Formats: sequence, C-alpha cells, structure tokens
Amino acid sequence: MRDTPSVPLSPCPPEYARLLVQGYDTVQEALALTPSPLLVDMLDAAQKAARDLSDTLEATVALTLGAEVFHVHATGARGGVRWRVENDDFMFLIGSPKRDWTITIRYLSAGLWEHGLSSLRERAFAALRPYTVQHDPDCIRVSRADYCFDFFSPSFSVEFEPGLSRNVVCHSSAKAHEAGSFNLWARGGRGETLTIGSKRGLQVQVYNKALEIDEASGKTWLYPVWLSAADGEWLWGDSDKPHDMWRLECRFSGDFLKERNVRRPHELMASLPELISEALYTRRLSVASATDDNRWRWPMCALWSEAVRQRGAGHMLPIGRKVTGRRDALLERAEAQLAGTLRTMSVLSQGAYDESVVTPFVRRAVARIESDPDHTKKVQVAQDRYSQVEEAR
Repeated sequence: MRDTPSVPLSPCPPEYARLLVQGYDTVQEALALTPSPLLVDMLDAAQKAARDLSDTLEATVALTLGAEVFHVHATGARGGVRWRVENDDFMFLIGSPKRDWTITIRYLSAGLWEHGLSSLRERAFAALRPYTVQHDPDCIRVSRADYCFDFFSPSFSVEFEPGLSRNVVCHSSAKAHEAGSFNLWARGGRGETLTIGSKRGLQVQVYNKALEIDEASGKTWLYPVWLSAADGEWLWGDSDKPHDMWRLECRFSGDFLKERNVRRPHELMASLPELISEALYTRRLSVASATDDNRWRWPMCALWSEAVRQRGAGHMLPIGRKVTGRRDALLERAEAQLAGTLRTMSVLSQGAYDESVVTPFVRRAVARIESDPDHTKKVQVAQDRYSQVEEAR
C-alpha cells in the first residue's frame, strides 16, 4: 500500500455542509459473453425496424429479453459498437459476435440510485443468459466507475468563486499525462463546476447538481432521494425545488483501475475506500493558509475532507498491473520473445544469425542475473506481478 499525502483534514460541521447521500452514479463492465445467432438476428431485425421509422435515425424499437423490456436504437456507437440496447436502468453496448469481450453493460444513474449495483447486475445477466454463451465463470471486467457525494451547502455556494482555483492541488501525474490538469467554470462571478484531472485516467469534479438538473439533465427523481436522506426535512426554505446541492464526484477509468489491479466487481467493492482516498488526496481543493505559502501543506477543504472521513482509507493502492492468463500461454510467449531477442543480438554482433554466438550470450545473461545485487528483490517483484496467473486447464 502507498501512504496518502500528509495533509490535514478540515472540519465540516452540519451548519457548513450536510452530506445527504453517496453512491455509484455510473458503472461500466465488459463481459466475455458470446451473442447467440438468435440474439444477433433479433437485434438486426429490431435495428432495421428502428431505422425504417425515421430518417433521422433517432427512433427506437422495443425488444423483450427475459423479463426486461428494452429499446433498440437505429444506430450503434463509436468503438465498434454494433447495437445499442437500453432501458431506464442499464444499457447494453454490443459489438461483433467474433470478439471475445464484445458486450458492455453500462449501469445508469437512475437504476443505481433506485436498485443498487448488485441487483442491476443480476437483472442484466438474467436478461442475457438465454441469448449468450458463457465460456468462463470469470467473465466480468470493470471498465469505468463513478462514485459521488451530494452535499447541501449554501456556505460553499458563497465561497465558490473563480479565485478559488488558486487553491487547487493536483498531483504531478495529472499534469504530465492528462490534458489540462484542472478547469473552473463560473457564471456571474460564482463558480459552478471545478474539474480536476481527465476522464481518461482519474478525474474529480465538484459541481452544482441542483443547477445541472434544472438546466440540463432533468433528473428530478433525485429530489425525493435527497428529501428522504434529510429525514423528510425540507432544507431549501421557501424554494419549490432544491438548491445549493453540490456533487463531489470521483471518476475512475478502466486504465486507472487496471494499474491498481482492480478489474473485477468484488475487487472494486473491496478497494473503493483506497480509490476514493487517492482521488481526493491527489486532486484536491484546499484551504489557503495565511502563514504558509506552500499549498501542498494546506488543509483539504471541508467537502473533500468529509468525503474522506465517510468513505476513504488511510492509504492508497499500490501501482503495478498483475498479469493474468494461462501459465503455458505466457511461457510460450516469453520463449518466443527470448528467441527473437537472441536472434537480434546475433545479427547485431555478426551481421547474420550465427548459432555459435548465441550460447555465450545466454551464459552472460545468466551470470548477470545471479550477480545482480537486487536479484532477490526483483524476483519478489516478478512473483507478485505473476501471482494471478492460472494453470492451464
């Protein structure tokens, strides 16, 4: 495990901010399931019918799979998606039946908040089971996860102005590998959205969720969720709808999760506190100090601090992918790579392949391994890297 930065947390009294709800807002998983010919025919027929309904290709056609009723879109999507199939709770993005990981499930916000991730996954698999072939029980890989915290905070609404961007602390990895380490959107001198990092890796965003619902998404179904979390207390005075609702959201890409060996649903569940801590410590809003010019030592702001206290951990996950797969296949690949390397060394040395010079190369390589002062440490690193390799069946 890696230590979190030594940064003090700020208090978050209820009169400053009140955390109402937290949970997954989006989760996406790739499935190693093969669509049956029957499913392919059903999808093709529904997609053609949807195309015939409108020249704009915006129509959908109903399709029942198991106990679920879906809408099949007239078009696919980028990234090799041939069919888009969705209902209010989740979406299937399906590519060519010839691909191994050709089905992706995107669990949608409304379904996650109403039913929970486990329940949605059970329903999705029940719908797909009669129409797909599953070759391996280990058939799910997490490709995206967004987790959020919804705060009621009129105080943060007052504080959030464009100059607050000076208090952003962003880990060097975000600046080196992500386009634009942060940006702040404001209107009328008031901040509305602060984004730190990139969706291609790790992103943290705080934004006015009540305003976003009113002006863009229309997700008014969140109003009763917030009201219930407040034990029925209407926190918003004389207003007929909620306001001053700030969403703090951590967005984890598939590549970010892979680098921390979080691939499967149970690994995401077990590692969520460490992931949240890494997100909020390395992409944080801080509180300026009047006596210290080094912002890296400034306390974490109240919203970030409360999210860490509620769902974070005191450490972060180690970085370094663990190799998975069959042992015999990996050995075959390593042997082929070694053969190619020896061939290259012979050509570099003699201008052509010469078997007589290959053996000395091998002997010197073995001697270098055994004389390496870090040999034991490197063996341990390799053992950890390949700890999830499986025996051939």
